[in-house]
Order: sequence, then C-alpha cells, then structure tokens
Amino acid sequence: MRVISKLIRWTLAVAVFIALLAVGLFFAFYNSTDDLAYDLKSAWRVFRIELYNREYIKAITQEEVRHIYQKSCYRKCHGEGAMITAVLSEAGWFQVVERMRVKEGVSVTGREADIIIKYMEETYPTSRSEFSFETRKKVHQAVWRNDMGDSDIYTDVTYATPEYLRSVGALGLIEDYELNKYHAFIIGFTVHEGELGTADLDKICQLRSSSGSISPAPPWKLRFQTADKHHYEAIVRFARRGNPDIVTPETKWFELTIKGVGGPNVTRVFKWDLPIAYPEDVIHAPPPVVKTKPS
Repeated sequence: MRVISKLIRWTLAVAVFIALLAVGLFFAFYNSTDDLAYDLKSAWRVFRIELYNREYIKAITQEEVRHIYQKSCYRKCHGEGAMITAVLSEAGWFQVVERMRVKEGVSVTGREADIIIKYMEETYPTSRSEFSFETRKKVHQAVWRNDMGDSDIYTDVTYATPEYLRSVGALGLIEDYELNKYHAFIIGFTVHEGELGTADLDKICQLRSSSGSISPAPPWKLRFQTADKHHYEAIVRFARRGNPDIVTPETKWFELTIKGVGGPNVTRVFKWDLPIAYPEDVIHAPPPVVKTKPS
C-alpha cells in the first residue's frame, strides 16, 4: 500500500508540474486562448495534410485544400490579381502548376499538385468540359510536351488534336484550326526575366517522322502575348496531305523541332509516339463533328 500511495503522490506531483509548465508556456508565448487554439488547429491541419500525402486518408477538407494552394502559390509567388487576369491556353492550370513544380522548384507533392489544379480550375475557370479532372489530366499528359528551360526560355507544346480540344471544352477550335486538313500545335514560350520577342515560327519549325519532314503551312498565328512580354503563345499548323505525307496510319512517331529560340544554336525537339494513348472514356465518346471551312 505504501508503494501505491507513493506512486499516486508522484503521479499527482508530475501532473501538477506539467500543468504549471503548460500554464507558464502559455503565458510566455500566447496572449489569449484564441492564439493557442489557432496554433493547435494549424498543427492538426499540417498533420492531416501529411497523412493525405502519404495516402493514409483519401480526402481533405476544402479549407485544407485552400491552405495548400495559398502556401504554395498565392502567398509565395503571386497575388490574387495574377490569378484572375491570367490568360491561359486550353491546357490551363495543368501547365502552370507543373512548370512551377519542375522549373521554379515550388515544393508541392504530386497529390498536392492535383488538388491545387482542381482548386484553381474551380476558382478561376477558363473552360467547361464534359470530362472529369482525371480524364483531362491524362489527355493533357498524352499531348503536352515541354523542355522546362533552355537559355532561360522554356517551351510548352500541345498537339491540338480533336480529342484534346474536346476534353478541355474548346470544341469550337476544331473547326477554327481546320483539323481535318492540318496537324495543329499550340506553342508557348516563357521567360521570367527580360522581354521575349516573337519569332517567325513558319521559318524555324519542322515536323519530322520516319517518312520525311515538312515545314508549316503559313501563316502561323499569335494567340496572345502578355503585356510584360514574358510570354507568348501561337498556333502552328502542318498540312495533313503533303509531299511526303509524313503522318499516316502506319506512322509510329513524329517530332516537332524548333530552332533558334534562345540562341542560334538552340534546337528544341518534342516527340510523340503514335497512336496517342487517350483514356477509354475519350476513345469511346461520340466523335466531335468537324466542319470544313468554305474555301
């Protein structure tokens, strides 16, 4: 009994000591219980996000999603104005987030990147799509190529197929780009410092496969250019029926080369294996109607 009584007294003494220590720490670091509650809530949020990244939990709250976005993008690099006024291609926030991760070294996990993209699409929408986020992500990965920087200029190239344009809700561009007659590529150049002048893409681009190579069908078209001239985006097209006809049902690959952007000796090469591997729901969707423009 003496041992038990002694153990109880020691336990009570330790409990009182911990309580007094906690009170002392509280008054040393906090002005109110609200401050303490805020820190505890923040610690719990960080803990849950870590569990999410390690796939121990399947979903997080909208507040936690917003926290990931704000700490990685909004508070660290850009203000709200940059998000609202952003002019995006059909690839939209996919390209922006991937570029920030790989080129600019923004520290976000793959799962965090996905939820940031979803959040930005919902908050700053650029198009409406009939397909799910996961489907659009897979289509984007199938048709998008980039070099993530050469001579401080990095390039995004999107093979603008009917399936891709439909997946991002830009069905009208199938007719505008006359995809029944041309292979179309959306090419974007970006630099973070200095200005970036436009190049004559009809003279510096080529499409090549095992059957040969062809030059663009002029004229290339500027889609947009930012006011600070850090970025511009253009559409370049190649005739489907040329001499030689370099992309046929038997063609296994083709590549787009761009020379001279960033220096006379800089050659950028972007390759696609054929056929393009689209998700099943895109493959089995009713084909979009492609109209022929009057001559």
